[in-house]
Amino acid sequence: MYYEIKGSSAEKVVLEGIKANLEGRGIKVQTSTPVLTLIVKYVFNAERRRASAYSRALRVAAKEAISVGNFAEWVTKVGGIEEVASTKGITDETIKKRSQLDNKVAEVKQLLVNQLQHPLSLVPKTALAHPADSAEYTLLIGKMLASGQTQVLSVVPGSTTAMIEQAIRKIAQELLNKVDEHIKAQAELAAQAAITEAANQAYFKEMA
Repeated sequence: MYYEIKGSSAEKVVLEGIKANLEGRGIKVQTSTPVLTLIVKYVFNAERRRASAYSRALRVAAKEAISVGNFAEWVTKVGGIEEVASTKGITDETIKKRSQLDNKVAEVKQLLVNQLQHPLSLVPKTALAHPADSAEYTLLIGKMLASGQTQVLSVVPGSTTAMIEQAIRKIAQELLNKVDEHIKAQAELAAQAAITEAANQAYFKEMA
């Protein structure tokens, strides 16, 4: 609706109709309410905070020229509605990080294929084991123990492709975080070594 009416001669008429409808439902509308927020409230009847988050996410999508057909996949890749809503829009750093994450996701998917030959465990068949719509993977829920081991408790029934894709991206992001932590730790060690070396040189220079 937003793409269809924005800047058109019908925009004012449509928005006035939406405002009248919302007021008829007892929803307060201010003159400064953004167009997308009006549409979100009209569709979802959402309370202010949620309507604001949805509206913000849609404004970022519009700014980045995301098509309607690609919107759901784009939101999943970014990390969800709240993640989209909190962003200021795409930047070079964002593009770089997304590219790194996409590459790592591809690596994780290949690791999962390789892991098929050596699964961590096999879960007995249960009545909850409905096929996932991806036909490739499903999700399990478990309990982390103090020992670091995990008790697998159940299959998550009806796991969707989007849920599985999000889980894989979480694994990829954690691997990237580990790499970043390692690089940071190495940089700190190098900096400390440089400080120690400089102090030693200053000491021996003074002694000389």
